[in-house]
Amino acid sequence: MSSTLVLLVASAFWRLGSPQLDPGRRRQVTDWIARGIVAASTPLLLETRAGRDLPPVDPGELPCLWITERAERRATEIQQQLRTAHQHLGVPPLDYLIAAIAEDHGASILHYDADFERLTAHTDLAVPADALAPLGSLP
Repeated sequence: MSSTLVLLVASAFWRLGSPQLDPGRRRQVTDWIARGIVAASTPLLLETRAGRDLPPVDPGELPCLWITERAERRATEIQQQLRTAHQHLGVPPLDYLIAAIAEDHGASILHYDADFERLTAHTDLAVPADALAPLGSLP
């Protein structure tokens, strides 16, 4: 997951500055950001305007993957697939949209959220989802 476009999800974004994040992983993501392959989306931009202190990167300075009509339709398809698999409970609606945005732009997903693991395991989502760190290892 290093040469393709990577969509940064809020769950990973807020943990980029965590002292518990493996230094090698931090360098890897910092390198991706410097190379311009890490992108934000509207949901991340909206979440980071909440008045919290930002990690070392401002998502407003990242390339942005915008929501398209195709992504909106795809989000509902993904939700239905997860519902059919009885795996939909607790998955926030924005996660379906984020996954669909990534797929629409051909980007992988960088997250720290078990919901994206469920989405890739129980739907036909056509992009990989990679956890920033092992789930449960960061505050």
